Amino acid sequence: MILCVTLNPCLDRTLEVPPWNPGDRVRGIRTHEVVGGKGNNLARALRRLGRRCRPVTFLGGSVGSRCARLLKERDGLEGLIVQTASETREILTVRVAPEWVATRPKTPLPPPTAFFDPDPVITSEEAAELTRQVETEMARGGVEALTLSGSSPGPTTHGLYAELIALAKSRRVPVFLDTYGPPLREIWGFWPTVIQLNRDEAADHLELPRDQLDDQRVRELLARWARHGVVLGLVTDGPRPVLARVGRHEVAIDPLAVEVINPIGSGDCLLAGIVDAWLAGAEPLDALKRGVACSLVNVSVWDAGAIDPAAVASFQERLRIRHLQGSEHS
Repeated sequence: MILCVTLNPCLDRTLEVPPWNPGDRVRGIRTHEVVGGKGNNLARALRRLGRRCRPVTFLGGSVGSRCARLLKERDGLEGLIVQTASETREILTVRVAPEWVATRPKTPLPPPTAFFDPDPVITSEEAAELTRQVETEMARGGVEALTLSGSSPGPTTHGLYAELIALAKSRRVPVFLDTYGPPLREIWGFWPTVIQLNRDEAADHLELPRDQLDDQRVRELLARWARHGVVLGLVTDGPRPVLARVGRHEVAIDPLAVEVINPIGSGDCLLAGIVDAWLAGAEPLDALKRGVACSLVNVSVWDAGAIDPAAVASFQERLRIRHLQGSEHS
């Protein structure tokens, strides 16, 4: 069993519409709902890869109840849920329907636009309850891995990932971390097995403007993580090369060119691929290749995490790892 923690989930609603301009009265063509939040996307991808997992998250109010039903009925996932007094947020994405895009390939169309509700307020008691539930689940045995994904909604939850890393380490459970901002800055003492950031998050973590984060600074960050005991550290950059470090080996992977349908959730699918390969006994660099393959498959579909394992295997075979100058080669 893999526990997939999300501190800031959402109901991710998509409204498909005809072409429109700001100020128009627009009648929707169809709507679609999925439970969002990075750990939930990751859990969805892991299930597609054949892994048993449980989303661990906060849910509250009528939106939270809807999310719990969707996780169970649509995704086949039994959530480990902490009920909150605060309502779960919604994210509304408005996009032009695919059939309109297909018939008007040269017409300028508005890009998808997302509207975010404010983050919920999580109480100290609710935060402590999430830690307690994870600890109880681990005490039962059978937890193979812990993933910690996404942002923290407020001060009461900023330190939860650090607490959960310490808890998992005490039970020798590998931890896979994908977060940024305050939760990442709160980590000390115990470090995860794997850390993943994108380039913007890395720049924020180093308190640098995005355009000043060159590859050398990324490599220095990866080396710092390695000194803390992180086995695999990586920084993604959209369609550009992924930079990573395993021990003294610094590498890059060039993603393949694919048609981009929806990039949302690609980082979550990358981490899902790493977790899947890791638990299968793969070497860290092979796990990284599987992760990148999962992310490439994800960008070619609309629903985050809805990946096809056969397509993943095909992409994985075509990816190549480059050892960077100055690192030790195996």
